[in-house]
Order: sequence, then C-alpha cells, then structure tokens
Amino acid sequence: MVYVAIFHFMRESWVDAAIFTIGSLLVIADWKKWFKWEMPERPKLSKTPVLLAILFASSILFFSERGGWQDTVLLLALAPIALFMVYYRDHGPKPSSTKLMNRTRWLWLTLATILCVSELFAYIWANSFKDDASYPTISIIVNPVLESPYGRGIFLVVWMLIGVGLIHPWRKK
Repeated sequence: MVYVAIFHFMRESWVDAAIFTIGSLLVIADWKKWFKWEMPERPKLSKTPVLLAILFASSILFFSERGGWQDTVLLLALAPIALFMVYYRDHGPKPSSTKLMNRTRWLWLTLATILCVSELFAYIWANSFKDDASYPTISIIVNPVLESPYGRGIFLVVWMLIGVGLIHPWRKK
C-alpha cells in the first residue's frame, strides 16, 4: 500500500495518494499497536442492507457529475463502512494449505504482479513519450465508460458486487 501511495504522489493524484497513505498508516498503527483496540469478529450482514447500499451509491453516481462533491461525500461515507467490512481479526485455527490452494495463491500473486508492472510501464511510457494511445493505462481505457452516468452506475455496481463476493458477508440462516 505504501508503494501505491508513493506512485499516486508521483503522478499527482492527490485523492488516491491520500486514500492509500491513510490506509497504510492504519495498517502500520495496528501492526505497531499504537492504539489499543480489539478488532471485532467478522461482521455478518443480511443481503438486503448490502444491496440497498450498492443501489443507493450507484444512484448517487448516476445523478451526479463525475468528480463532483457528491462523489467525494459518497467516498467519505463508504470508506468507514468498507473498513468495517474488511478489517477484522480472524479467530480460531486455520487449515493448512493444500497443493491446490498453494498453486492458486501463486497464480493470483503472479497475475497481480504482472498487472501492476504492466500498469506502471504504461504510466511511464505515457509520461515519457507523451503517448497514452499506444499503451494505455487502465484509467485511460475505462475513462470513456465512466464519463457516462450509466457507465459510472454500472461500474460501481459491478465493482461493489465483486468486493462483496470476495468478503461474502451474508448471514447464514
């Protein structure tokens, strides 16, 4: 996260740099135990409030201008909720990893590293040669979609559903 924060400072993307800097500081503060607090168990939610929050957030993005004050308020409102959903301590014994889990872990790590290096290369290429069409960054590719209110709304719904799918907070009945 610190690396990503430095990267965003270098590209003068101040909001992204602030987000990753704050996130890094929170992780470091927890690691160094600068604040005494007990992290709760993993939160369990029913589907209705999660889906309503996604619908509400996507409607705000649909009806507001990109980069407007509504986007900032939405980000500030969703950040603590997201932090609450993902930052908890795992309690209890963990199963040892199988060969399949180990291979999968390395596959995802390799793919993530390739994507990060590719994005860094695209950014350096665009800045050095003033050419972001030959080898565009991900943000340049998705910008046309995000300029449309429909695109912003759909993108946020998909983005949040992926996140919810990863943490799977559904209450078991």
